[in-house]
Order: sequence, then C-alpha cells, then structure tokens
Amino acid sequence: MTVTRKDALLLVILLVGRLSAQVDITSPGDVLRGVPNDGDWPGAEAPDLAIDNSVETKYLHFKGATQATGFRLTPSAGLTAVTGLTFTTANDAEERDPVAFELYGSNVGIDGPYTLIASGEIADFAQATPWPRYTMNTSPITFANSIPYGHYQLLFTRVRNPARANSMQIAEVELLGRPGGE
Repeated sequence: MTVTRKDALLLVILLVGRLSAQVDITSPGDVLRGVPNDGDWPGAEAPDLAIDNSVETKYLHFKGATQATGFRLTPSAGLTAVTGLTFTTANDAEERDPVAFELYGSNVGIDGPYTLIASGEIADFAQATPWPRYTMNTSPITFANSIPYGHYQLLFTRVRNPARANSMQIAEVELLGRPGGE
C-alpha cells in the first residue's frame, strides 16, 4: 500500500485532534459528595444532580451565599488530566449563580488532601446582565494541567448577588479532559 503525502498529513491532523480533544469526564453515577457534606440542600436538589446530564435538575446548597460550596467527585473515567470546565445556569434566581470557582485534584482519595489546579471567574455568569437560565457558558474556561488525578473537588467561591441569595445553585457541570491522562 502506498501512503501519499496527503494521507500522511490527514493522519497527523486526526492524531493531533484526538490528542487535544477534551471530553466531559463526568458521568451520572460517579461517586460524588457535597462540600460541605452536611445535607444542607433540598432532597430533590442534591449534589449528584450537578453531573446528571440534565439541565432540568440542579444542585442547590443553602450555605453557598455565605461560604464556598461545591462537591467532591471520583470520576468513573479514572485518572484524567482536567484542563477545562463548563457550567450551566439553573432554572431560577440568577442571584444564586456561581461567579467564581476553584478546582482541586487528589490522587489519595475523595477526602484529599487536595492540590489547587485552577481558580477564576466564571466570566459569562459574572456579567452585568444575568446569564440566561438553562444556558451553558460560552466563554471557554481552560487552564494548563498535565497531572491526571483520580479525585476532584470543585468549589464555588462566590455567587452573583450574595446579599439577595439564600444559596448557590448550578444545573450542570462538566470537567473536561482526556481520560487516562493521554
């Protein structure tokens, strides 16, 4: 079989695209715990609903207006170098939308210890005009990380309007990376 220069170039493009492609490494059913893991959420708005692949549900934590809240996750995808995030707004109350995050990784266990990977603002959610309901951020949230972790902690450190909010809420979260740390 003869491989042409064009065929070789196409193969390189496909391989580079595969290596750089990020996928959502979270799945419904992944081991997940609220942070703080105190049950301070409605029964129908528990932490695991942040990764259930449905914008019709949400995770709401009542302490989110006064302290960092979020979740710890052990993805069934296994060791993964997470290099991006997406967030989707929930159904109501834009004052509860998170506007800042911190992402940590651990290879010890779901209870840590954790190492900070990235932190920053959720630019779309922090604009002067509230981000539309049931809508994923469009401004990319990406960062350098070459270390594959087996456990992650995602904290929302600020909500849009803590003076008016009684909680933090998020419909959907995706941790983006390459499973196996490829």
